[in-house]
Amino acid sequence: MKFFYFVLMISCLSFISCNTSDTKNNTDVLPHANEADAIKKAVDDAYRAICFKHRQQFTFTDIKKSFIPQAQLVNFGDDTLQVLTIDQFVDFYKKFIDSNKVSSFYEEEINGTTDQFGRIAQRISSYNTYINTMDSVAQRGVNSFQLVKTLQGWKVSSIIWDIESQKLKIPGYYLKVDSTR
Repeated sequence: MKFFYFVLMISCLSFISCNTSDTKNNTDVLPHANEADAIKKAVDDAYRAICFKHRQQFTFTDIKKSFIPQAQLVNFGDDTLQVLTIDQFVDFYKKFIDSNKVSSFYEEEINGTTDQFGRIAQRISSYNTYINTMDSVAQRGVNSFQLVKTLQGWKVSSIIWDIESQKLKIPGYYLKVDSTR
């Protein structure tokens, strides 16, 4: 009979400890406010890295600070899929600025949603682009940022984007108020 009570007690303790650890693990996957803020800041930093004002000294290599070295940037320019490394993107961006005589460039998030699990995150970010003037939007689009938490904080591992056109309009749910799931 003592053996039966011993097994019952061990079973109860095992059940309690399993339930306790499951609860702990479930709370670990929920995004914490400070993580959501850090992820949003990493995305804002990536946007800021490509922006410059009239006559501002612009350092193209500063763009890399927001990304991991192996980052990929993927877009559908001219309806053709382009996959670039961060170094190729910096070269592409510099040629775009030089060949189009761009004197200022500003891109801002107009809405975003973050999903996070542990050390990975995704932010869907609708944006406006201003070229040479802040008086009118040159283009709009949607970025899908993938981020990883490194020892230096949240960094962008990839961006996939597409630009709004007559045939491809940004859906209303991408234009609503910022949210974190």
